[in-house]
Amino acid sequence: MSSISFGIIGCGNIAPVHAQSIVEIDGAELIGAASATGGPGAARIAEEFGGTTFPHYQELLDRDDVDIVCLCVPSGARLEIAQACAASGKHIIAEKPLEVTTDRVDALVKAVDDAGVKLGCIFQYRFADGPRQIHDAVAKGRFGKIVLGDAYIKWHRDDAYYASGAWRGTWKLDGGGVLMNQGIHQIDLLLWFMGPVHSVTAQTALVGHEGLEVEDLACAMIKFESGAMGVIEGSTAIWPGHPARVEVHGTQGSAVLEDGEVTSWQFAEESPEDETIRNAQSGASTGSGASDPMKSLKHEAHRRQIEEFMHAVRDNRPPAIDGREGRRTVELIEAIYRSAKSNETVIL
Repeated sequence: MSSISFGIIGCGNIAPVHAQSIVEIDGAELIGAASATGGPGAARIAEEFGGTTFPHYQELLDRDDVDIVCLCVPSGARLEIAQACAASGKHIIAEKPLEVTTDRVDALVKAVDDAGVKLGCIFQYRFADGPRQIHDAVAKGRFGKIVLGDAYIKWHRDDAYYASGAWRGTWKLDGGGVLMNQGIHQIDLLLWFMGPVHSVTAQTALVGHEGLEVEDLACAMIKFESGAMGVIEGSTAIWPGHPARVEVHGTQGSAVLEDGEVTSWQFAEESPEDETIRNAQSGASTGSGASDPMKSLKHEAHRRQIEEFMHAVRDNRPPAIDGREGRRTVELIEAIYRSAKSNETVIL
């Protein structure tokens, strides 16, 4: 396969990030886009980035020259379209979360397994420099015994944000509130750094918005299988919104990320690269969604992940973040919701 061709299904806010990424990748071609709702988004993608506008996504899937589909429809609408993609022999790289429940994620994974196509889940923060540096330091044992890992998403979303799409703030299509939509990237990083979770104890609430089915405030206490503990705090009801933060603390070192950038990097035993890391600014900044989701839509980390997935297809190997890896965050967030509903600790 000398080149890999892409189609985009779902043309909301995130679709231009995928399109911009594709057109910048050597060996990648954007064939076109289809709106899942019949709206004008596909035409805007074609006008800005090139390619064909498809009135219905099945017409895109019927094209023999489409190898990979970027699935950018609302979270709870992915399973059925992904099944159609798989049945058409298309590889799929889907936005986070893969779906809104583990049962629907499992059905999606089964569909791609049965069809023999590849599935990737967008968690682009893992492809930014800061998170990779922390992950590498964990692998090298630089933190010593890791004792705490925390994620904080203290953001603001106004009523206009939730009114901008009927799917927002619903269980069926959003799958949850601040945890499943806004905070899932930081939760994924926490799992990537800290490893599997043993149990969670949580509370959720709706405090700053009216008419939502889901939470805009959540607190969870985490016990990891390693014995480490941690906290996840999330809200979209905090004015004016603050940088999303992930922290890792151990007996020999600590590191803090804010919006994907390292803001604290301290170890008992210094390495030559430490000062460089402390002074560096990433070339793949994820941006800040603290008060405006559009400001977090930087494309470089997306480009890195989409390119890695393209090479996985070309080389016939598993992608860095496949469907089973993408499932882990949904499983944890589901456990948090079960704990909050039952007022009991949930063991994963």
